[in-house]
Amino acid sequence: MAKAWLSWHGLWAVLLCGWLPLLAQEPPRSAPPPDEALAKLAKQFKIEVIAAQPAFPVKTFHGVIQGQAAGDKEWQHYVPLFVFEFSLYPASLVQRSKLKRIVLCRALSFAGQRRSAIPDYQHDTLYLDVARGTHSPAYLRKVIHHEFFHLIDYQDDGLVYQDERWSALNPANFKYGRGGASAQEMRETSVLTTRYPGFLNHYSTTAVEEDKAEVFAHLIVDAAYLDERIKTDVVLRAKVQRMKELMAQFCPDMNDAFWQSVSQAKRTER
Repeated sequence: MAKAWLSWHGLWAVLLCGWLPLLAQEPPRSAPPPDEALAKLAKQFKIEVIAAQPAFPVKTFHGVIQGQAAGDKEWQHYVPLFVFEFSLYPASLVQRSKLKRIVLCRALSFAGQRRSAIPDYQHDTLYLDVARGTHSPAYLRKVIHHEFFHLIDYQDDGLVYQDERWSALNPANFKYGRGGASAQEMRETSVLTTRYPGFLNHYSTTAVEEDKAEVFAHLIVDAAYLDERIKTDVVLRAKVQRMKELMAQFCPDMNDAFWQSVSQAKRTER
């Protein structure tokens, strides 16, 4: 069972590079062992994946990243979900993002503020808190893609906190808020809503980089919701189109076949 599942994900990466897409289906929880699955993913994408003994603190130009080693049950429970989501990407996208390592941990914080995930641009590392938000598998899935997009956004043109072309898609006179850090303690900030025309939720309104990352994450995890929203929201429709253009320019394998495949991915829980 384990070998069959691992072979499937190896084949999946090849298919995304130009062959006809197959339907991604989340594997049963019984296979493979978490450490084996992480090792396979690390080899597939040529990155380092750290779960057992993460090193903290980590100093960056903008603040200190702190965290703790997660308990075996915590990170092992998280691994199947994480591996499924990250394996949706073509290897070429991960390579172009310059990602070197992923760290799975708990009690993650940046400059003293608790975070569910942190993209460390300085060290090409993505930190993921495996214990925060476990009440909602959908939230955990979106966090993975949202934060990975920040690394893509940085490698795209060296800019994360500004995008004039994207901002120009917004309603007239709209101005973004004070950034994602200002909304970390707001419980409803990431909840999907139609309250903000042109945006998926309150968090999207806090900064252009968060707006873009939310569109990217939901295109992968909840494409059906976006499909319905863009039927009547012309601003959001333009953002979806722009996101697909940006991703295709950054990595040719992020094409229509990719988006079709992820929209049909079968997950065992929401």
